[in-house]
Amino acid sequence: MKKLLFIINPKAGLKKNKHYIDDAVKVFEEAGYKVGIKYTKKRADGTVIARDYGSKVDLVVCMGGDGTLNEVMQGMIEGAVDTPLGYIPAGSTNDFATSLGLKSDPKEEAEFIISHEARPLDLGSFNGRYFVYTASAGIFTKTSYSTPQDLKNRLGHFAYILTGVKELFHIRRLRLKIELKDQTIEGKYIFAAINNATKVGGIMKLDENMVQFNDGVFELMLVEFPRGPIEFCKIAVKVLLQKFTGKITLIQIDSAKITAEKDVDWSLDGEKEKGKEKVDFEVVHDAINFIY
Repeated sequence: MKKLLFIINPKAGLKKNKHYIDDAVKVFEEAGYKVGIKYTKKRADGTVIARDYGSKVDLVVCMGGDGTLNEVMQGMIEGAVDTPLGYIPAGSTNDFATSLGLKSDPKEEAEFIISHEARPLDLGSFNGRYFVYTASAGIFTKTSYSTPQDLKNRLGHFAYILTGVKELFHIRRLRLKIELKDQTIEGKYIFAAINNATKVGGIMKLDENMVQFNDGVFELMLVEFPRGPIEFCKIAVKVLLQKFTGKITLIQIDSAKITAEKDVDWSLDGEKEKGKEKVDFEVVHDAINFIY
């Protein structure tokens, strides 16, 4: 009998009821898998479980939010695990799952996982720490890791909006120097992000034709610091309408050296990464065998 490792974050999101887990397990068992369940209890448990047990099974599936997926993929990279990985999104926003078109219903996604082959997926490396779909700094970035879990579970994406409103009153300038292979970009910004997704923060969207998940490049977005509230509103409208011109830079990159103030914190897939003066980013091409 084939073996399946099911890594579950029991505290994530809106689908914590046991019957959601039972529905997925039933699908896996009917497909001929012996299912072993491991629950995460604290931060980085997903990394340890995937690293230590991922190579001992035929399929790994994780259920939780984007942070849970980040931990599991980190563990698979650290353990050189090439076992196929499936993902059942159960978080509050699930931006990456939405970008990939994954099912929000656990039973339906379980059925998708057992009926599809894994494909290569690129990851990002941020000073050696891996991320799945976004590394961001600036306005609203803190919201992703400072919003209380119980509030996210009760209100979903609206919880991020409530928490994020507070940041409008504490906007700071990001002084960044970004060295690419063929150019250097330098300036003052309100937001910076390196993405491999069509949806970020539940609001920002990128053209689906631009974003490919295993093309060896991520999308770099820079939003210049506005000169006043009127310009801020104009920039916000442009972002919402996907008109990335003028004060907004959007280009594709495969590596970058970023210099910033050392106290600028980043968010990697919604988890805090303490600020560093120097950041080395690169795309890890075809890093994971992922079912999408």
